[in-house]
Amino acid sequence: MTRHSKHFLCAAAFVLAMNMPSAALIGIGVHYGLDYTLGMKNTVGLGDQVTFDSLKLDLGQGAGSVISGAEIPAYVSRTNFKSDFAFGGKIYIDVIPFIDAVEVSADFGVWDYVGQIYYPSGLKSTPPPNTQNYADTANFNFTSEKLTLNNFGLGYFGLDNTPYAKLQLDATIRKYIVRFPKMLKVVNIYGGAGFTVNFATPMLSNNLVQDVINEDAQGTKTVSTLGTSLLGNSDIMKGVVNKIIEGLTQPSYGAHIDLGLMVKIPVVPLGVYVDGKFMIPFGQLDKYVNIGGMGVLVNAGVALAF
Repeated sequence: MTRHSKHFLCAAAFVLAMNMPSAALIGIGVHYGLDYTLGMKNTVGLGDQVTFDSLKLDLGQGAGSVISGAEIPAYVSRTNFKSDFAFGGKIYIDVIPFIDAVEVSADFGVWDYVGQIYYPSGLKSTPPPNTQNYADTANFNFTSEKLTLNNFGLGYFGLDNTPYAKLQLDATIRKYIVRFPKMLKVVNIYGGAGFTVNFATPMLSNNLVQDVINEDAQGTKTVSTLGTSLLGNSDIMKGVVNKIIEGLTQPSYGAHIDLGLMVKIPVVPLGVYVDGKFMIPFGQLDKYVNIGGMGVLVNAGVALAF
């Protein structure tokens, strides 16, 4: 091959690369995420009171010392809520007339916190300090049971405490804002919006505990048997934690605004991207516990673009 032929082939290859579509028709990406949408305040005092439909607590102090289920001083607490990890992926179709691209993405995040249940272990004195209101917490000594994975020997993504998990599915319509250089489109800045559906595990709450142990919370118990036969019973309380981890059963809906950046070298089917989404929930993520839901989700990842 002559020197002139080589020069011609190089020039032809350069012109071909300059005129090839630099945007992918289909892209598949995987990413690591930082989810700043969730947060939970620690419960105050002993926590949220658990109520029982068919349980009574007999303090053995005569008339008026039998406490009904709505007054039994049992409480659920939640503290130290924190994020553990989040990851996901997306599929997008590029170069769509008018809207440029449509995207479907999934993000899975895991958080944990310390969940406990507090219940009476005995009276502080006999008779108790407040005989006018036997349900007064000042009458009791309390003990607690940790409702955590580690306490019951359960496994869930290597966590030790009480877990919370959320699967987020997004459908997004995107429009390119800036693409440069003009021909190669190496740097692409885009914006968009869309709808979101979330599936999550339930948070530990007084309602959750009541639902799980309802069949066992029957009849009349004394202070000494309340713990051994019910609220301090490991087999029964393990069922509460199992209820949390058994599946993503709490659906909720929302919307999001998207702003992202992708860098892709022409011809090479590989790019890197950063997506920022502002999440707008239409309601609470959990029916009984306020954990937020509005805020920013940031993902950074790599994409194969064909």
